[in-house]
Amino acid sequence: MDNWSNGFAKEHIHSFETLNEPQRKHLIAILDEKFPPKTYEWHADLQKKAFVNAEESRHILAEVTQRYPRLIRSDHIAGSLSDLHGYAIVLTAGGDGVRMRSSLRSQGVDDGELQDFIKATYQIPGFPKGFGSLQADLAVIEDLSKQAGFQIPVIVTTGPKGSTTARVIPKVIDQNNSFGLTHIRTLNQGERLHLSVDGKIVFTLVDGMPWPATNPDETGGPFMKMKKKGFEKGISAIEWLQGLGCKKIIALQATALFDPSIIIAMAHAGKQHDCVGVGVLRKSFEAKDPFGTFVALEKDGKQSVAIVEHAVRNETTMTLMDPSNTYHLPYNTGLYIFDTDLLTEKSLPDYATPPKEIVPLLPKSPKVGYAATDLIALAKDPAVLSVNLDCYENIKTVDDLQKLSDLGKRYGIIDICKRAG
Repeated sequence: MDNWSNGFAKEHIHSFETLNEPQRKHLIAILDEKFPPKTYEWHADLQKKAFVNAEESRHILAEVTQRYPRLIRSDHIAGSLSDLHGYAIVLTAGGDGVRMRSSLRSQGVDDGELQDFIKATYQIPGFPKGFGSLQADLAVIEDLSKQAGFQIPVIVTTGPKGSTTARVIPKVIDQNNSFGLTHIRTLNQGERLHLSVDGKIVFTLVDGMPWPATNPDETGGPFMKMKKKGFEKGISAIEWLQGLGCKKIIALQATALFDPSIIIAMAHAGKQHDCVGVGVLRKSFEAKDPFGTFVALEKDGKQSVAIVEHAVRNETTMTLMDPSNTYHLPYNTGLYIFDTDLLTEKSLPDYATPPKEIVPLLPKSPKVGYAATDLIALAKDPAVLSVNLDCYENIKTVDDLQKLSDLGKRYGIIDICKRAG
């Protein structure tokens, strides 16, 4: 049977010997239920692959020719509501909102008010009905569906099963009568063990009892979960969308607000490409610029587009200019448009974050999962859609809420929310 024994636990769980007998039984019971030995060994193997991939990614620019990627200017295209036909929208809402929660506490918000806190549903100042960014985004999609005359299917991805987002978000959607959307579903993303650098399970103590350290499988996890069978009647989420006639997906962050016309522009830009990343054009490129950068790569006659991070880019990356010699390479917003076939045919590689603290006094270890930034690297015919910086705002801390409020007024989103439902 695939169950944990004390001997196997002592070998593969960090500091297992420090636990008393009731604590050991408690931890083993949890692991047997969620991460039996074969699952743990699979996670440990994925960690090793992710470490290899991380090392290889540091050399992605070696022996390649860097070029400016194919660029679509959102202010140069005339999209229409009909462009949304054949699209689904995926709203990712699985983040824990740790920084946001901390910033709220620093402003005196009581822990009792944060019992069911998730960043995506926290009310934005001036918005009606207690709406946060998720509710506002769904109201915008409802409005676009009404204007277009057809239903846009929506999937809202949450954190892993048992997380606060997985519990709260379905309730919020139900309480608002699904925002008038006929085809709307939630999908909880996968969960990974946050292993030590040597691949051992690490636990934290909650009320004196040990719990394995885990994390959602990162920004690309929701998209990989869409490939898994069992979403509805034995099929995957991708197959469900394809059954509704969706061949393409617009991926948006549920912790952000967007000018509704940008969603239409995304649909228009994605019609001719299997993956489009959304970026903001730089008029300057400073060495301290922290953002991931779209760049086209050419090697041995093969071309691709990658998003390179601060630690990877080099001097060539920072000096490339567009054909008009006006703009440096665009930086990533985290918004994507891609074919459903892109995920059915390929998979994202395992990804390791920079080292994170697991428990105090223990060496930091990378979290392992999938990176949404790798979506565009899978594409055969990628492009970048450039948008204006003021057309979207994302929530990181409480200080960002007013920015979203201002955007809601600027683009009529508050009025759309008043009409929602």
